[in-house]
Amino acid sequence: MPELPEVEGYKIYIDSTALHKKITSFECRDTRLLKTSTADFEKHLVNEELTETKRIGKYLFVKTSGKKILVIHFGMTGRPNYYKEKEDRPKFGHIVLTFENGFHFAFENKRKFGWWDLIDSIEDYKVARKLSDDARDLSLEDFRDSLRKRKTFIKAVLMDQSVAAGIGNWMADDILYQSKTHPETKVQALSDKNIDTIFKAMKNVIEVAIENDAHYPDFPEYFLIHNRKEGASCFHSGVEIQKIKVGGRSTYFSPDWQKKAE
Repeated sequence: MPELPEVEGYKIYIDSTALHKKITSFECRDTRLLKTSTADFEKHLVNEELTETKRIGKYLFVKTSGKKILVIHFGMTGRPNYYKEKEDRPKFGHIVLTFENGFHFAFENKRKFGWWDLIDSIEDYKVARKLSDDARDLSLEDFRDSLRKRKTFIKAVLMDQSVAAGIGNWMADDILYQSKTHPETKVQALSDKNIDTIFKAMKNVIEVAIENDAHYPDFPEYFLIHNRKEGASCFHSGVEIQKIKVGGRSTYFSPDWQKKAE
């Protein structure tokens, strides 16, 4: 699933291709990908322009020259594709905007878990979805406050979108690996210093991933993602990486490197 770094890349792509162009048509091959009717999308997008993007976690908000804001969630396999020739339409480009300049903007969505919606207010939507500030913008104070309200394992808390919007499974594993924190550490057992270290690791993972366009092979060698499989060797200690389930999610960690706080 596209996580914060991937969606940031999609934001940059859309900013450089699809903004400030008059939309002349809207097409959707599968209305299950729309949270409101096709007629609503045609009414609020056709003859308007996409003007500005804002990302909060894994959600991309696209402001328009009209009254509505487009919300894009990329699901498991969603991605944007800006192209000119009709024959270049991607096979799984189920939603397509056509612009006055003759170009098209497709929402590729092979597994159809992604979707589009139209909303009136980003802030109201954020509250309704219980989203925190984007993890990239999140302050240490707000992060500490959120953690202090939780009583479960730190891995599950990191993936709670009301705590750090945008953090997904591999990111949470790498954050805990880089902060030397066992994923089954209870939040109550973390000291302020532990929390500060986790916060710093979170910011590092986010920035490195964005700087490298979420291309994992280019990440520094100390990132867990290079050895994130059961039986692989820990970069720091050489012990075998173990796999467990935390909050129902597959979790990889180094038992020698990541000690559980008591």
